[in-house]
Amino acid sequence: MRTALRTSIVTVALAGAMLVPAAGAAFAAPATAPQSAAASDNSRYEGKPVYIGEGLVAVLRNKEEGPEAWIREVGTDWKPGDTYMVHVVTKLDRTQPHDKAKGLDLELTKAASAHPVLVVTAADGTAKSYPLPAGQASTDCRVGPVGQEIGAGMSAELYISELGPKVVLFEAGDGGRGFAQLDRTNPSLPESAGIIARIVNPSGAKPVFEWKTQGGNDQIGRVAFPAFPKGCKPSYKFTDDKPVTKPTTPAPTATPAPVKPQTVGQTSVVPKGPVAAGAELPVETAADNGTTATMTAGAALIAAFGALGASVVLRRRRATRG
Repeated sequence: MRTALRTSIVTVALAGAMLVPAAGAAFAAPATAPQSAAASDNSRYEGKPVYIGEGLVAVLRNKEEGPEAWIREVGTDWKPGDTYMVHVVTKLDRTQPHDKAKGLDLELTKAASAHPVLVVTAADGTAKSYPLPAGQASTDCRVGPVGQEIGAGMSAELYISELGPKVVLFEAGDGGRGFAQLDRTNPSLPESAGIIARIVNPSGAKPVFEWKTQGGNDQIGRVAFPAFPKGCKPSYKFTDDKPVTKPTTPAPTATPAPVKPQTVGQTSVVPKGPVAAGAELPVETAADNGTTATMTAGAALIAAFGALGASVVLRRRRATRG
């Protein structure tokens, strides 16, 4: 028995050793195998890479999607010719022309023109400009950013465009990079965020940004979004939120439902008392015309008076004997 078990263990070990090179080759195969054209097509994300400092590269594009600056983290040793299709930190375009990363302030200027420019401002205030490839000009219906401090080391930037209101929230740390965005389709932070930040009336003509970051009894802050620029129309129909109204008069009380006649087979509970505690008496039916209920109730009363009479007689006997 032990010999057979040992033989099985050795066989499994040898089989595993023989399979290891095959498994390694199988995992390594995709790295050397030719990829399909669809899998290797990165044309949507390719562009002109420029090193902007702090281990970041800006990939500048200006094609049918409009001007874009993809900010990717490549490391401080990056040089032209090295790969840049790596981790995306943020993206700037006409709908979000401003952000921060690694202590750098990033802004896509002249975004509606045919010659947009990326401006990168370092922490010491020095700024560098990186022109994007020439493209098609568009009508600039974007207003912003409008800065707003909201407390607890946090700030917000408000935008309005043909797509509606948008808020970019920033917090201290990580170079001040934006950590959340609010818009028409996502107008509020979840309760788990620990702060209040929301767009009130996000699809209306006059949206408002509300916030509360300190907790306690602090008042909720409010600021209106800028108005749409002249000549621009939103890409959606205005639908103002309806205010929640509370009733000013007491709600009418419900009218008691009419008592329905009971049918055959139902019973009526007798109130608790010395007559028959917890007993149930049959209800009058058309068959007995109340005889059953009357006789049963009478029998119960007779029994009660009988018990009372017996008690009186017993007391008299005791008095006589005494």
